[in-house]
Order: sequence, then structure tokens, then C-alpha cells
Amino acid sequence: MAAALPPVYVHSPEYVALCDSLCKVPKRASMVHSLIEAYSLLDQMKDEASGFCYLNDAVLGILRLRQKFDRVLYIDLDLHHGDGTGDVTDVGLGKGRYYSVNVPIQDGIQDEKYYQICETVLKEVYAAFNPDAVVLQLGADTIAGDPMCSFNMTPEGVGKCLKYVLQWQLATLILGGGGYNLANTARCWTYLTGVILGRTLSSEIPDHEFFTEYGPDYVLEITPSCRPDRNEPQRIQEILNSIKGELSKPTLLLQAYSLFREDFRKALWSCSQWLEI
Repeated sequence: MAAALPPVYVHSPEYVALCDSLCKVPKRASMVHSLIEAYSLLDQMKDEASGFCYLNDAVLGILRLRQKFDRVLYIDLDLHHGDGTGDVTDVGLGKGRYYSVNVPIQDGIQDEKYYQICETVLKEVYAAFNPDAVVLQLGADTIAGDPMCSFNMTPEGVGKCLKYVLQWQLATLILGGGGYNLANTARCWTYLTGVILGRTLSSEIPDHEFFTEYGPDYVLEITPSCRPDRNEPQRIQEILNSIKGELSKPTLLLQAYSLFREDFRKALWSCSQWLEI
């Protein structure tokens, strides 16, 4: 069996600067990159240049992987996927029917319950779809303290979901996403980078350019708030049962994401030229 290739950290100074200029998340890219660098994580990753989420990085990543792999599974653990969130009955349309799985979660969910849901759903999806590769979006707007004021998670909870996907040992593209508390977003994605590399990071934030942004405690950990969890166990079980039922549909095994490839190309041809697809 061939040795596993080292992770690739995708960035460039030009794109970091461009993302810093976005009014919704000013300086976020620099804060994330700087903290990852402060923990000396760049030394363990190959360095290549590419873009950030002002392009549709998820679709472009899927298109690129589709050049080599037949079935690419997209997993979105952001607070909202796309421009909103879906109901459990939203399972796709037309040729894509039964290729979408939505898990509507209410406010206040914390790490343990979120991971249990994630593991249950992903186990079923993996068995039904049998992916060859994965694109995994890990937004930080699920983290406690985010201005979206919805979920109540910590990087450790997201990290458990990441570890579950990585244990499949498939080619995996990992993306950022939402995250509007800039310090907590940098904390989260730095912690997740450590998970990818198998590194346990020091609790104490290292001295670096944005060190003062992490006060008053200056630690990597994030503490959940007292926000109540509005996810009733009975409703969660109903959702999981519904998902299992939909994934058992026989038509799921007869199609693949390649059905969408040409539609993606037509809609995103200009963006695709960035990656020479």
C-alpha cells in the first residue's frame, strides 16, 4: 500500500489579502493563517496556491476531483448550507433525487449530540453512496460565541466529526466556510488543522501578530455558553429515521454525481477557468 501523501495547505498571500478586504469578515483570513503559522503547523504541510470562498470552492473542488473519482461526496457542516438550510424532506430533484440529505437542527445544540447525529447520518450515507472522495466544508459559525447566535459547539465537537470522515481514508478536500467571530474562527480552524496533522496543540495561544485579539484568556479552547438546547430527542430520532428510509431507496444506487457535472460546468464556466478545468 502506497504511503499517504502529506496534507496540502492551500493559500497564497494575494488571496489572503483579497479575502481580508471582504467587508463581512475583514482580516479573518490573515488571523486564521497567522495563528496556524504561530503553532508551526505549516512546516508539516505542502504549500500551494489557490483561492478562497469568494469562488464557489466546493463546486470547483468537486469538479476537480471528478476528473479522477467517480463518486464525490460533499459534506457541509456549516450552520447553513448554500443560501439557507433544508428540510428533511428535501432530497433532491429530477436525476438528483435521493442525492441530498438534510438534517434540520434547532438552536443550542452542543458537541456530543451533534456528533451523534453526524456519525449516524454519515454512516448511512457512506454505506448507500460508497464515495471515492470527499469534499468536507467545516464552517465555524456553529461555534459558541458566533454572531449567528444559533449553535453552541466547540472546535472539539467539529473535530470529532472531522476525525470520523478522515478514518474512511479517502481523498478529502477540507474547506472553511462561515464564521463571524474572527478570533473563534481562527481558533477553530487552527485546532482542526492540528487534528488533520495528528498534532495536540498547546492551550496557550503563541505570541504572534494578532495575539491581542484572543484576550482576555489567550487560550485555544472555547467554552460553550448557557444557551438552551432546543433539539428534542424524539424529533431528532424522527429525522434520523426519515433519512434512513430515504437512503434505502433503490434508485440511489443507480446514479452518481457525474449526472450533475455538465450542469456545474455550464453554470460556473468562468470560475472553472481559474483552475483550468
